Amino acid sequence: MHSKQLSFTRPILFSLSGIFLSFVIIAVMIIIGMRREALDEYHDVNRNFVHNLAVNYTQSILHENDYVLNHAAAFFARDDQLNASVSGDREKGLKLLMQMLALIPSVSSISIANTGGDYLHAPQVMSSETVNASTRPWFVHQAEASMFNHYTQSYTDLLTGNPTVTIFKPVIAPDGKLKGTLAFHLDLASMGFTLRTVQSPMPGDFFIVDAEGKAILHPETGALFKTRISPALLAEMNSGEGQLYDKSSATWYYYYSFTHPEWFVIYKVSASTIDTRARHQSLLVGWGFTTAAVMIILFGLYLSHSARTVLINIINAIKTGDVEHAPRLEAMLSKAIESSKEREKTWVRQATMDALTNCKNRRAFDADTAALINDHQPFALALVDIDNFKSINDTWGHLNGDIVLRNVAREGIQIMQPQGISLYRYGGEEFAVIFPHAHIENALALLEQWRMNVANRTWREKDLAVTFSAGLGEWNMEPLNQLVARVDEALYKAKKQGKNRILRINHR
Repeated sequence: MHSKQLSFTRPILFSLSGIFLSFVIIAVMIIIGMRREALDEYHDVNRNFVHNLAVNYTQSILHENDYVLNHAAAFFARDDQLNASVSGDREKGLKLLMQMLALIPSVSSISIANTGGDYLHAPQVMSSETVNASTRPWFVHQAEASMFNHYTQSYTDLLTGNPTVTIFKPVIAPDGKLKGTLAFHLDLASMGFTLRTVQSPMPGDFFIVDAEGKAILHPETGALFKTRISPALLAEMNSGEGQLYDKSSATWYYYYSFTHPEWFVIYKVSASTIDTRARHQSLLVGWGFTTAAVMIILFGLYLSHSARTVLINIINAIKTGDVEHAPRLEAMLSKAIESSKEREKTWVRQATMDALTNCKNRRAFDADTAALINDHQPFALALVDIDNFKSINDTWGHLNGDIVLRNVAREGIQIMQPQGISLYRYGGEEFAVIFPHAHIENALALLEQWRMNVANRTWREKDLAVTFSAGLGEWNMEPLNQLVARVDEALYKAKKQGKNRILRINHR
């Protein structure tokens, strides 16, 4: 009994055993939790990829086509222009359609037809008398006339013999009479070519399908109009965007759905791919915990041995009375916690800064504007968009496009930063500038200085010229989305008026 009470090793080993058992339980719980967090993080990344692919790529193309189609239909509705082009001077009408076609890179051909089925097709492939337009999927009959744009399902074009999808609109005169139909036949191969440059976050297949599951846009042109997903799975995608797991193929489907047209942006990733990444991350943590457990055991044995040695030395010192050689019980504390402040600063910077342009990012924009609005601090907002940026990417490549983004941002930072004005990358080739109260009056002058610096800049690439257009408006105590809409409208007007200019909107 006395030896047990005086034993150092028993309580030490018992305590170490409890610590080790607790460590193992905690390690297992952390690994399981980290695996779940890793899976959730991968799902979030994949959903964001689909969202960006839908909003920044697909939706922009659809809006551009809708915009041109609406204005073209309004033109042909005036002064009986449609019948004059189809039944009158067809050469002039064909030339007019070809001029329009040159403005729309995503359209392969244009058809225009009157209510009797006579039509004109540009570019001209064969005699228009060989086909009656009233039999085509895009022809609008009297009972179907409406003011909206429509999309066809995929079908075979009789003139070209190629599968296509058509966006069409009734041409209705100001007096309400149906004059005919204007149709844009989409060049799906060229529209899908841009998808080849898109880098997905992990190995998978991404594409855009119609309601029947047939590929409308795909990085590989050979996959167009082939079934990429079953209609049964599409029927389960009943929300605007989300994710769906298919047990039969062990595949995750991330999707974003459009209602007009009824298209789906799909990102297909094997469940094994996601599980492998999450497992790899968990294994790294598991090996770390295993190493720590081995170290705990080794140091526990060392502590037990040291305690026995110290006790023996104390007993010998008591027996011999030799205090000169008595052991000195020195503290054996080691540094276990290191400061992580610098790492935290790095994380904060990465979370609020855009790596490509060194501007603040969209998250910082939302936070800064929310703070100004909550504090009722007056400010002005500018939205800046690089002119013809898609053409720059298509002509000089995306690497030069990134160089243009960096240098345009650098010109703005050099002007705005010394004034204490923040510059943000709002999205793609679009920037935002927040002018605090002290700089509202000279906001336009600062923007003009930035615009002139960019317009006058000499670029390494021959014939490369870069300009931007901007809209500027002052906050008028309205919600942020309304202010952004007003400024964006000014930006749109600047683009429409010829680009390379800044429009300032007044209070409403």
